[in-house]
Amino acid sequence: MVPLSSVYERFSLDALSGDELDSYYVDAFEGRGGNPIKSLKRQLLNKPGGDLQILFSGYRGCGKSTELNKLQREISDDFVVLNFSVLKELDPVNINYVELFVITMEKLFDVVSQYNIRINPQLFKSVSEWSRSAEIEEIRQLTGEASLETGVKAEVSVPLFARFFGKMRAGANASFSTKKRIIESIEPRLSDLVGHCNDLIREVKSKLPDIDKKGLIIIIEDLDKLSIEKAEELFFNHSNIITSFQTHVIFTVSVIFRYHPKFKLIKEDFDEDFELPMIKVRDKHGELYSAGRNVLLDIIKYRIGTECFEPPELVYEFIDKSGGCLRDLFRMIRDAADNALNHDQTLITKNDYIKSFYRLRHDYENTIAEKRVNNQLITSVEEYYNILNAVALSETKKLDNTSNTFDLRQSYCVISYDSEGWCDLHPAVHSILQERNMIPGPDESRIE
Repeated sequence: MVPLSSVYERFSLDALSGDELDSYYVDAFEGRGGNPIKSLKRQLLNKPGGDLQILFSGYRGCGKSTELNKLQREISDDFVVLNFSVLKELDPVNINYVELFVITMEKLFDVVSQYNIRINPQLFKSVSEWSRSAEIEEIRQLTGEASLETGVKAEVSVPLFARFFGKMRAGANASFSTKKRIIESIEPRLSDLVGHCNDLIREVKSKLPDIDKKGLIIIIEDLDKLSIEKAEELFFNHSNIITSFQTHVIFTVSVIFRYHPKFKLIKEDFDEDFELPMIKVRDKHGELYSAGRNVLLDIIKYRIGTECFEPPELVYEFIDKSGGCLRDLFRMIRDAADNALNHDQTLITKNDYIKSFYRLRHDYENTIAEKRVNNQLITSVEEYYNILNAVALSETKKLDNTSNTFDLRQSYCVISYDSEGWCDLHPAVHSILQERNMIPGPDESRIE
């Protein structure tokens, strides 16, 4: 039996990668009711040298990054994959579209170095001349980076150029004022930077046969962590610019963004749009959905088995109350294991499950709060509860797309499932309404 002390690590909220994919990955698509990854993979392999601009969405914690990591592994024989996270390498709170080209230049030069790709010296010269323009010279002085000189050997130039753009990226993360100066300096010469970026992309793609590859793909992770306002600025105000990369690019976005009133207009600037469905634990009529429950059971079995639960069937309580959200499932199991360890137990019991579910429910209850703008009441708590009550009692499980329902989707109080577009309350929220006697049924989390 796996010791409870290892539960925290085995149910890490980080995406699976490397050896963890071999140890813990479970094909969850039967439980999701669809497999967009197969379609995405087929699109890429059908035209490896293309330049599809792709939106890839899903709820936070539903497994997007894990599925993209697995896709990256499966296409690695044919593609050079440039993958970076805006959460880890940029400032998602104040991200600017200009930074996507700066970090892409940095990563492209890293690729050139990694694969020993020989680049046309003229490209080094062009980028060097751009770096010495008056606008960009100010950034060089601001970051303390040496100027890019032409005439040096390629093997020396590549790390120098990667470092130059890396310093620029890091400088933009240092402070808001520094970022502002860097962006203001680059924007007048942005078209040149975009041109240099695509020149470098074309150079890399032209040399791919030399390293036995067929295509180049850029995966930009964690754009789903942006605020709705920042996502709108990036994908609506600047979509024509960020989609100008002349190679395949996958942009990860929050599924909530799909309910934004401008999303249809945004989609028109992209070539493909894929959504990773949530895993279902119940169907539209509230009946238990065995395919989804079995998938989640397999995920738990791969990581710790069911022997850690007393009785083993207790595992289904965690599964059913997660609503199919892997992040919530993992959080409850981790919290339950922690509570068990605090009481010197070797097994997770019903009481530990109750404690973990109360904690999850409390988190959701705190999100159902009145909405104020400039100290003006926009939506009361009662109005939000009335919407939630209507969803719980609805036979169609359809929800009008209003600003209030958008808020409830954004907090994951309401979750959409499969291609039919039906939605339901998160089980934690369903329990809250039961406790308030708004809908029939006992509060299932109470200890008898």
